[in-house]
Amino acid sequence: MQIKQFELSMLEELVNLWNESVVPYSIFAPFTKESFTQRFLNNPHYKNEGMLVAVKDGEIVGFGNATYNNGSNPPEATPGYITCVAVKKGYWRQGIGTKILLALEDWLKLVGKTYIRNLFFNPILLEWHVPGYDKHEHPGAPAVPVNTPYYFLLMNNGYNVNGQQDAYHLNLETYELPERVKQQIKENEAKGYTITYYDPKLHYGFDELFDALKNEGWRSVVNHNLSLEEPKPMLIVQKDGEILGWTGPVFTQPSGRGYLGGIGIHPKAQGHGLGKSLFCMLCQKSKENNAKFMTLFTGSENPARNIYFYAGMKLVQSFAVLRKELKK
Repeated sequence: MQIKQFELSMLEELVNLWNESVVPYSIFAPFTKESFTQRFLNNPHYKNEGMLVAVKDGEIVGFGNATYNNGSNPPEATPGYITCVAVKKGYWRQGIGTKILLALEDWLKLVGKTYIRNLFFNPILLEWHVPGYDKHEHPGAPAVPVNTPYYFLLMNNGYNVNGQQDAYHLNLETYELPERVKQQIKENEAKGYTITYYDPKLHYGFDELFDALKNEGWRSVVNHNLSLEEPKPMLIVQKDGEILGWTGPVFTQPSGRGYLGGIGIHPKAQGHGLGKSLFCMLCQKSKENNAKFMTLFTGSENPARNIYFYAGMKLVQSFAVLRKELKK
């Protein structure tokens, strides 16, 4: 058996291998030649040296991908990432996955990497389907699905659990705003807190909100949305015009997924159940915007999970954040 670099002539065979030997036995979404090209080959962080193919007697029996994103940092300061390792059914448990994995690790060492992490910072993320639902698709796996062949492959080759991300799902086709939420909203309105769509003529305080929450990511989401020619609507909590909470933007992705860019409540307005009411309202508005479902992931110990459970979301998949130190 040989480990070779990917060649474009192998594209169809790799797509077929993935669809026949990975998709039926995992949560991962299938590829077409076009979507595989877009996901991997057209990604600005794709390196052909990091796409390796196992060939035995002229037949492709496995492949794997690794990548990295140094940014402006020296290579040893940032991790390498293993995106996937796939082996053709009929060749399982013959050590092929391990050989591909070790070859990918050797390449990452050559480009200066001293450690590997498997988590959502990987610039090449793979779409996955919520178990039990027809094409309820999340755009990227945040880490390695626990207790799967891929998970055990990594664990058996020196990787260690470095955290856990949990994925949540809500079927919006049957969603109705709970009565307890309606009552909570009414009680908070009596205190001056209302949930409404952001209107730049009426509301102020995004920067102050994100300063208080110390969240530059959410600030970027809002600023990007507002820079669009036609910004998507965003739900806020306001009192006397001041923005004290935010979620959204409200739009539906082509898969039918209701989008979530983040959710936060100003510390001075916390303790009134506003976060739970705001998220439930987002679910309702997403349904009205023809979304069929919502998915999200968060750290297993993040208190925000209480908001998601309150809204009726179910924990549907856990992912292990893995790490391995690379020895010279």
